[in-house]
Amino acid sequence: MHKLRILFFLFFISQCVTAQSVIGTIYDDKTIVEGVVVKNLTTKMATVSNEEGRFKIAASVQDSISFQVFTHEEKIIVLKDGVSYTAIVIELTRKVNQLDEVIIKKEAEFVFEEKELQDSFNQQMKTHIELYPEQYEFNSNPNNNLNFVNIGKRLWKLIKKDKPKPTPFVPIKLEQYIGLFKEDPILNDRFLIETVKIPYKFKPLFIDFCVSKNIDSELLKEKNKFLLIEEFITIGKEFKEVLETDIED
Repeated sequence: MHKLRILFFLFFISQCVTAQSVIGTIYDDKTIVEGVVVKNLTTKMATVSNEEGRFKIAASVQDSISFQVFTHEEKIIVLKDGVSYTAIVIELTRKVNQLDEVIIKKEAEFVFEEKELQDSFNQQMKTHIELYPEQYEFNSNPNNNLNFVNIGKRLWKLIKKDKPKPTPFVPIKLEQYIGLFKEDPILNDRFLIETVKIPYKFKPLFIDFCVSKNIDSELLKEKNKFLLIEEFITIGKEFKEVLETDIED
């Protein structure tokens, strides 16, 4: 019995020596990275980097730590003996092709819309001058200035007439959430579990929680997917706080 206690004591000491907390900050080539799933592949424990890109996770020598987020390439490090991991910096590589494609597409759409609006305005001006040439004639004053008062009034009417109507607000419905998490290649169960950190058994409650938030259905459009992802991460934090409060009560 005495020998067993000694062996247990030695085992406990060895565990204390090798166990440590890995603490650090996660960056990419531009900024800090929030929402990264930091997982100890050996113990299966996991955490998520906060809004400052910081994280803390328990680990021992020879444990493998992975860093995963859907916008960046996964990175894995193996803890070595004799190295301190209390203030490490992890640099992740952005998935350039996917992100740049979205950015370039948005810029191209903006340029196209701006040019289309300018062409439309120029055409309307040309037509208006042809129909009402007297309003654009030179005045009889010595400086031969244009009649800017009339031009200003006509321009205001054109701009006011062509002003697009705001898109009415329509919140995302329950069946749309169910279909989204079932069919979308990114916003799926794995996204909820690993990135938003919502246990699978709480998925129905989380969807109901999202419905109560009245998220604009415009975010369901492909061009707004990154905005929707950010919205889910923010709502996920609120949802987990509610769960923790209920558990404490």
